[in-house]
Amino acid sequence: MGEETLVDDYRLIAPITLPGNGRAPGEAKTISETDEYDAYFRIEHEDDMSQGAWVHTVLTIAEKVRDDLPDTSLEDGEQAQILDGIAIILQHTLQQMAS
Repeated sequence: MGEETLVDDYRLIAPITLPGNGRAPGEAKTISETDEYDAYFRIEHEDDMSQGAWVHTVLTIAEKVRDDLPDTSLEDGEQAQILDGIAIILQHTLQQMAS
């Protein structure tokens, strides 16, 4: 086995992996296409991401965001908007798996 190199991440969030084009599989409305967005949120891209890997990523992010929301300073309405966004991507992911 190869030796793993530890990289100082400066206590930032761990990188996440998305499909190479940065979009959810299937037809989804494009909101942002900037490199700055990816760099800020530490998003990595993978050209041949499997459907299973995509589902894992969506579920992992949804769980982490849900767990963090109670400890934020966001108002209830703002938290509800974030949860609505999570519901949208979960619904989209399920629709893609069903088709």
